[in-house]
Amino acid sequence: MKCAVFERQQGQHGQALETLTTALQKYPTFDKLHMIKAQIYEDLGQIGEARTTYSKALKACPKSITLWTLASRLEERDNKAIKARSLLEKARLVNPKEDILWAESAGVEERSTGAAQAKVILARGLQECPTSGLLWSLAIWLEPRATRKARSVDALKKSSDDPIIICTVARLFWAEGKIEKARQWFQRAIATDKDLGEIWAWWLKFERQHGTKVMHPALGVEGELLMLYKQEHQQVVIDGCVTAEPHHSQAWQVVAKDLKNTGKGTKEILELVTAKLTVECYLRNIAKGKRVFDNFLKWPDLERKRREGGFIAVTTW
Repeated sequence: MKCAVFERQQGQHGQALETLTTALQKYPTFDKLHMIKAQIYEDLGQIGEARTTYSKALKACPKSITLWTLASRLEERDNKAIKARSLLEKARLVNPKEDILWAESAGVEERSTGAAQAKVILARGLQECPTSGLLWSLAIWLEPRATRKARSVDALKKSSDDPIIICTVARLFWAEGKIEKARQWFQRAIATDKDLGEIWAWWLKFERQHGTKVMHPALGVEGELLMLYKQEHQQVVIDGCVTAEPHHSQAWQVVAKDLKNTGKGTKEILELVTAKLTVECYLRNIAKGKRVFDNFLKWPDLERKRREGGFIAVTTW
């Protein structure tokens, strides 16, 4: 696998495909080999070959959640939402009680039919996965603003203080302008699980918003001290993340595994993920393309979606 990855990084796609074909003859159930092969075909614009690769892969590795999600995203990128939905329905039958598949399905529905159908899917998902922090977080953001706090209380109870929900609560306080409470809840989320990279990124984005403002000259020394104090908050997050070396949460993994970011350290990946996050966007926007955050809504559209009540937010995947 490492040989194929290296050849792909060097732009030797033909050689990489040959290496993968040989490897799959020996290890047909190694899902990562199938993934790399399909991604190379997609890089080359050969969507049909990528689709065929995923089809064969799912027969060989039906328990691979990542293969099912990647196959579904390929179909959605190719404007085939019905096929994407069908793949995920099959995936849920073969792999029951997998919250990631329910979250993916909700995302497809939100983008293709709207937030109402996404709510229906999430409700079904929560019946099957009642303690899923991922699904509860998405459900919170699909609620009207006035009922999100009450929904978050239920989520905390049902998910046993899942770090994803704790991060969601932090962001709710952030949205209300309760800065110290938000900071405390970000700290609590990290204390619960330091390996979720996207929580570190949300926390850093929060500190950046409240710690990089230019102080008015009239504030003098007091303003400079305040600025230093806020910068210290950011540095605490950066240093903590570098020490923790997180590897999980899907948004983090997508950025970390991007070929352009090969060889980059934890601090650089943190900065990239933080720069890509937006406070609110369409549910599971990653299906829009391999570059997961490229298609965020512009602010006028965000405001429109807010008024329509169809607003949801990126959360830890």
